[in-house]
Amino acid sequence: MSSVPVIEVEDLWVRLHGRDVLEGVSLAIHPNEFYAIIGPNGGGKTTLLRVILGLLPPSRGVVRILGSTEAAMRRFLGYVPQFRTFDFDYPITVREMVLSGRLGHITRLPRRYDEGDHARAEEALETMGIAGLADRQIRDLSGGEQQRVIIARALVGDPKVLLLDEPTVYVDAPTEAQFYEILDRLRDRMAIVLVTHDIGVIPEHVTRVACLNRRIYTHDSSEITADMLEAAYHCPVDLIAHGVPHRVLSEHSREE
Repeated sequence: MSSVPVIEVEDLWVRLHGRDVLEGVSLAIHPNEFYAIIGPNGGGKTTLLRVILGLLPPSRGVVRILGSTEAAMRRFLGYVPQFRTFDFDYPITVREMVLSGRLGHITRLPRRYDEGDHARAEEALETMGIAGLADRQIRDLSGGEQQRVIIARALVGDPKVLLLDEPTVYVDAPTEAQFYEILDRLRDRMAIVLVTHDIGVIPEHVTRVACLNRRIYTHDSSEITADMLEAAYHCPVDLIAHGVPHRVLSEHSREE
């Protein structure tokens, strides 16, 4: 594992509407990691992503991207927001949607896509297995296909880190399994950070897990422990195995 994190968060505090949403959060994410952050709704997971992306200033604390606090370094972050934030009824093709992910990288005026932008879009479509859908209207796709389009849109910026906020809420189990296999292949090119409230969606490919509920509870392991969950959820939590493709927890994998 590289000694230089792609994302480093140090003693991060966020206060909103008179209350602390994040309290002293520190974490480091390294190249090619698949890092999962789990926790209850309202626990601060999306707030943490917003601070990392520079969309929300912290009350105190530091965020470093590739070792730097410069705002320009956030161009190396790819972001897949929660599914419900997209208007899939908008009349746009898959190719146009994916290309729109290049807009933040165009500094010339007038802001027009060039051959390089189109080439990156085609590569992202191929990577996500949706090149054959490029001329389809995004509103005519299935939920799983739409999810792939959103990820392809994040990939066209050549990110070093891909941040995903509740990415599998509206997809079925077979589609979810294929989705995680794609993410695992992407780890050759970037780190993956997955945020979810659902303990059951943590796939076997995850390399480290953290629990977040205002404070963060983690250790250098991919194992989800009862102590971590009870600290984050503030109540006893039973661990239930979900089987392939999800992690089978050791407490439930013993033969009787």
